Amino acid sequence: MFFQFFRGDPFLVLLMPLLMLAGCGDSGPAKYDVTGSVTLDGQPIEQGEIRFLSADVQGAPETGQIVNGKFACRTTEGQKRVEITATRESPTPAADGLPNYVSYIPAAYNSQSTLTAEVKPDGDNTFTFKLQSQAARP
Repeated sequence: MFFQFFRGDPFLVLLMPLLMLAGCGDSGPAKYDVTGSVTLDGQPIEQGEIRFLSADVQGAPETGQIVNGKFACRTTEGQKRVEITATRESPTPAADGLPNYVSYIPAAYNSQSTLTAEVKPDGDNTFTFKLQSQAARP
């Protein structure tokens, strides 16, 4: 049906896909590679997640996976609030008998985080986060 409309003019048939793609060039703000490491009490976090949120709380956070204490992701430039989360299986199963995964990163590094990082377009953008559990804090 689409091609029946343009059947009489082959130029329009060739031009139409180009016109449809014309609006697809804007991919949003530039993003930059961000890498680094995360430890808790000196030990690498085995598995977790790191989130970079804009300081002005505009837009969605950029998220990366933490594996064996290392992370890599892409985010926009600027001052970021950083949140780090990780869970592990509790020795006590959940009420339904299934594994019970509990967060073990203190809220000071996620929901109440004061961690920051400044992502620069021409910078190294490698960050190290050395977290401490509640027991190890002064």
